[in-house]
Amino acid sequence: MSTTIRKVFHLAEASNLPSILEHGLLSTRRLFDLACISEKERTERLRGHRKENQQLSQSILIRDQKPMPPSALERALEDGLTPGDWYALLNDFVFFWLDESRMERQRHACGDRPQVLLTFDAPTLLEKYGTDAFVSPINSGNARRKPARRGLSTLMPYGTWLANGWPAGTRHRLPAELLFRSAIPVQAPYLVEMRDV
Repeated sequence: MSTTIRKVFHLAEASNLPSILEHGLLSTRRLFDLACISEKERTERLRGHRKENQQLSQSILIRDQKPMPPSALERALEDGLTPGDWYALLNDFVFFWLDESRMERQRHACGDRPQVLLTFDAPTLLEKYGTDAFVSPINSGNARRKPARRGLSTLMPYGTWLANGWPAGTRHRLPAELLFRSAIPVQAPYLVEMRDV
């Protein structure tokens, strides 16, 4: 199987679209900055578990973290990480699926809230933002049932993965997630399709 990633998918709350079109796709940390959340409150919320969706403004809704409650997440963590460390780490990234079936599972979890599916051309995106790109072999935001172990090496720089594959030697298995530390513009040539789902 080729390690080339062709398309990636981001599922967004339809209510967030005005902010997304203006500012691009932003990590939760950057969204807190955009909403002018105080430093103290931002730190607490970035390291805390979001049991429910959080409305930061009329056009910024941050999703809950129900699939990774602290008690379940704690049992899956390595390298001395705490649940707060893991929440803070994930809050630094913008997430993309490589697999439409995973995106569909996320869509189902959103219930009846309107969603927008954003499809991006991965090679163009990676050419521009590849130095800020990481990959994960697992759904890093899910710790239910029998959660995969996760630690400091779970989110691997894209360039490292491209050169060496996964540590276990399964180089040709595509990642579950593609993540970016940078803001991602929602426009051509990166965005190739946007539709309601």
